Amino acid sequence: MQCPEIPVNDANEPFFTVTEPSVESSAILPTLPISQPAQNFGDFSLFIDSMSMPYTDNLSTLLLDHQILPLSPSPLFTSLENQGSHNECRELGTSAQPIVPMADPSAPHLYDEFSSTFPSFETSSSISKRESWDITQEGWNSIYAEIQNYISLLPLGFSLPSRHTMTRYIATYFSGFHRHLPFLHIPTFSPVKVQFDLILAMAAIGAQSSFDNDTAVMLFKTSHAVVLERLRHRKAELCVKTFAEDGSLAVPQYIAEHETNHPISNLRPLPGKFKSLPAAQTLLLLMAMATWGNSKAIYNESVGLQNALTSLVRDEGFLEMQTQTTQEMNWSQWIHVEGFKRTLAIIFCFFIFHTIVYDTPPPILNSELDIYLPSHEANWAARSEKKWDELRRESGPESNFQRSFSLLFSKNSDEGNGDTEGYSSLGGYTLILAIIQHIYLLRAMTKSEPGSDRSLPSTDVADVEQALRNWQKGWYLDPESSFGPGSPQGPISFNSTALLRMAYIRLNVDVGPWRSLNTHDPLKIARSIHQSPPLRPSHKLTRAVLYSAHALSIPVKIGVNIVARNQAFTWSLQHSLCALECAFVLSKWLAAVQDRTPGTPLDEDETRLLAYISDMMQEADPGFRPMDNAGRMPHGPDLSARVIKTWAKLLSGDAVWDVVRMIGKALEAYGRILENGSAL
Repeated sequence: MQCPEIPVNDANEPFFTVTEPSVESSAILPTLPISQPAQNFGDFSLFIDSMSMPYTDNLSTLLLDHQILPLSPSPLFTSLENQGSHNECRELGTSAQPIVPMADPSAPHLYDEFSSTFPSFETSSSISKRESWDITQEGWNSIYAEIQNYISLLPLGFSLPSRHTMTRYIATYFSGFHRHLPFLHIPTFSPVKVQFDLILAMAAIGAQSSFDNDTAVMLFKTSHAVVLERLRHRKAELCVKTFAEDGSLAVPQYIAEHETNHPISNLRPLPGKFKSLPAAQTLLLLMAMATWGNSKAIYNESVGLQNALTSLVRDEGFLEMQTQTTQEMNWSQWIHVEGFKRTLAIIFCFFIFHTIVYDTPPPILNSELDIYLPSHEANWAARSEKKWDELRRESGPESNFQRSFSLLFSKNSDEGNGDTEGYSSLGGYTLILAIIQHIYLLRAMTKSEPGSDRSLPSTDVADVEQALRNWQKGWYLDPESSFGPGSPQGPISFNSTALLRMAYIRLNVDVGPWRSLNTHDPLKIARSIHQSPPLRPSHKLTRAVLYSAHALSIPVKIGVNIVARNQAFTWSLQHSLCALECAFVLSKWLAAVQDRTPGTPLDEDETRLLAYISDMMQEADPGFRPMDNAGRMPHGPDLSARVIKTWAKLLSGDAVWDVVRMIGKALEAYGRILENGSAL
């Protein structure tokens, strides 16, 4: 596939190309096709006709991925020969009376005997196939028994949901959240083989995705208490080991006498051996839920969880571990190494999301990550060792993160020297977030320079633009790259396109300090955006605005109401965060254009872009009056307010995560501010 170039505005060339974009490129590389006379060069319909539809065809697929009533025959009740397992359960973890109310694990459940197939009275010995994440009664009993070891840490009123509800939550986790951050290996996953606090964290996200918010918070708090107890115990063990190795007392006398809250002073045995990888995965899921959920009960835990996870990664030497796989590895060994590097890569990525959301320095720098990039999703999803072996033999050599990141800044690929290399979807996702971290650090250094105007040096901007062009070429080389979230290999590649837009915006506009997402207050966010400094129009800013307008044009083409009602199933959090930054840049640029000094004409690129945005708003709202052929701004509601209200409407539907609703409400408030002409 030929990789189209990102439009670069040289001094003697117009920004918008005259060629019509290909179907493959239009969803990621915005261009304005010009095939009509000059007075119609902003006609949005020309763009509509030439643009691919990245997720219209996938809406029904996403909603109907799983058959609710498979047609395979199944008996109404299974044989009672299995009732012996219920008797065995009476001896499992139920000798002591639990402090919290839980279902009796020894009681038979006739509800268990119903399957999801059509009911039938026919007798059959066949048993419907279980998914790897299904929780059996024995598995539920095992979780129940393990929880008893932490009974004093559980939140008041905790009750372990039934095995059917837990199975539903875990299935929801795998069909939703996991597809965006796939670090668990589904083919070999078993609920009884992983630590129960990880299961509870997965169930918490599944409950959140099922809109069972109270249960989600209860499961979050329980998993949170257990994993922190494991970490406290682990730190105490390491402390004891350190003092013992250097010949000191195992427990320093000062600590024994004065530090009653020190982990060593009240160390008690915990069942099982500490496993650092499951603990890291548990913290990662809890941090994600606390960050995106914005629940009043847990939102203030996100930064603390980041600190705990950072400490674990460093204490356990994650950054120094070898992650290159060899051809001699069997499937089981490969799964362990691949699972580790996927977990570490996603932790690194999520730390950058904290930088995006809170505008805080990243706890792990690009220079510290030295893993081999994750493999292709098809390899990770292979259901058997035979299939995995076939796919692996077809795969190319692994790419090291440091080498791949360095090559992004190479100019040799522009000269046809072939330095561009492909990478997996998750590998590309990691690299584009690394570029966003790089932009953040460049801006941080610029702000600290005396007398700086806080704009990035042109050489730095050129280097990052080179990296973004090379990243895009690598994106096209990935056979699993997709413009829609309904790809069989998952939405990771599609999510990366939103991050590409965000990178271009952040390269040209310092939006981070003015979004105030850490306030969790839509009105404060709206006021902060409104009070941010005006933008100074430039050729580079025009590029960022074009990417922002293009991001809005996709849901406008599909239909604003359709996307608003289905965005919970089609849009990722990355797209929602990107939407806020796109809305920010569009509104500020339109305000700058409207406030242009009388007698200062718009240049050709700005005129085209303004016409494009106006036509797009008419497509979104047929009652909207477009600008006239002379390029004058429309009468009635301000165009900037109209754009913001469209973004707000897109984010106004039901959303799994509170942060999406918060962004939608913030944009609603910002739209009202623009209409009123002053802060609310």
